[in-house]
Order: sequence, then C-alpha cells, then structure tokens
Amino acid sequence: MAQTGPVCVSVINMKGGVGKTTIAALLSRYAALRLDLDVLAIDLDPQANLSQAFMRDRNYRQFINNQSPSIVEIFNGYRPPTSSSTSPSPLDVASVTIGNTPLGGRNLQVIPSRFDFSDNLVNSLKPDPRILARFISDNFQNKDLIIIDCAPTESIFTRAAYHASRYILVPVKPEYFATIGFPLLNESLNTFRNHNRGHQIDVIGVVINNSSYHYSGNRGGPERHRAMLEIRQDAGESGWRIFENQIPLSRGFPKMMRGDFSHQGNAYKFSRFASEFFQELGFE
Repeated sequence: MAQTGPVCVSVINMKGGVGKTTIAALLSRYAALRLDLDVLAIDLDPQANLSQAFMRDRNYRQFINNQSPSIVEIFNGYRPPTSSSTSPSPLDVASVTIGNTPLGGRNLQVIPSRFDFSDNLVNSLKPDPRILARFISDNFQNKDLIIIDCAPTESIFTRAAYHASRYILVPVKPEYFATIGFPLLNESLNTFRNHNRGHQIDVIGVVINNSSYHYSGNRGGPERHRAMLEIRQDAGESGWRIFENQIPLSRGFPKMMRGDFSHQGNAYKFSRFASEFFQELGFE
C-alpha cells in the first residue's frame, strides 16, 4: 500500500463494553514492538481508560495532579495558566504526548485524555470537530500508524475521529444485542461521507471479541450462535468484512493490560488477529 503520512485508524462501536480500549492498546503495542512502527495512540474517550492502561495508575494520577496538557488542550487550542505559568500559552506538541510508557515502549507515544474532556467541549460555544485532524496533519506526519480509541456514542468525539481517520475498526462481542450499534454507526458514517465528499473513510473490518462470560469457550452455546448469525447478517448488509481471526476468550487480557505478559493463556492468540489486521493495512 502506497503511504504518505501515517495510517489513521479509529476503533469505534456505538455499543459500549465491546473491548475497544483493550484492542486499541494491544494493537498499538503490537505495531510498536513487533513491527517496529512509529505509533501514536490517541485517547478520545472521556473515561480515559486507554491513558490509564498505558501510563499506569500512579503515573496517570501524577499527570492529573501536574495539570499536564492532554486531548482537552488540543481541542481548546492552547495551554491555560497553571501554577507555573501566568498566562495562556501555545500548545507544545512535546508536552501533550507521553512517550516510553510501561505498556508501549520507546516506539509509541500517547495523547492522553482527562475526565473533564466532555465538560470542556459541552461548555464550548461551538467545538470544531476538525481540530484533531489539523493537529495530526501539522505535527505527526512522521508517524507510521495512529490508533484512536473512541467513546461509544454519537458525538463531536465521533466526528473528530472520522475527520482524523482513513479507516474504522469495529469490535463486537457475540452476545445479546451484539449488533445494536451497527446501524447507528453505519448511518453516522454515511452522514459524515455525505457532508465530507472529499474524505475517503472505510470500515476496514469487524473483529469478533470473545472475551465474554456469557458462554464457555470460543465455540459457545446457542446464544453465541444466534449472535454470530446476527453479526454476519448485519455486517453483510453494511458491506463490512469480518476478520477471519477472532480475539479469544482469555483471562490473560486484564493481565496484559496491566503489563504482565508472563502467563498470557489463550490471549497470546491476539497476535493472530493483529497480524491479519496489519496485513490488511499493508504493514505485514
């Protein structure tokens, strides 16, 4: 795949609890450590789970206490006065990215989120959804890959992710109401395309995330089979491919998110999906 600038992928589903943050974090880590790519991970979710996964609890608390700049300041367009500065100041790119995180290593940087992210945008007169795309365009053309972890709602966060992205990755769990977010996402994407006809954005695929306690094993029982039929039908109606490699049921994923890769269990099979995903992007 011919490439100019980074490949930008947003991990989105309008349904919560499907494992977006875990998938975004582990794909970023795989790209940085296994493929030796220069990676930027962006936390576009006010819950800030991706930030905490990469930075760990102590570092994230220190980041909050220090009033360090984050995705909030990118949308605001400046750094406000703090205990060490007496006036608003320009936003320094180096100050808004966290590097060499415990989970990511030297090839991965993170733009963290804060819990007041949503409040900042709600209180703004007219938030500009193109701000993140401009920030990436101006500052991160040297990156190979950018992965954006998104909130599970239709909002300015979603539109900002669209403007910044070439591809959308859709995680889904094979359970009751599995595809409730599919038509919402498809409608949202089509609305964006209609208003931004020069912007090419595609769903690169749907990944089945089996990390659910509602069934036993990846083969599961009747409920999982019904859910899989619905996923295949609804994905097909939207024209979305489903990745062949699924993410397995495993207790290893919470450990991996804490940085413990010593006893991964079935979670080591995540690399099979990651390899397929990056082959589709042209990196493997």
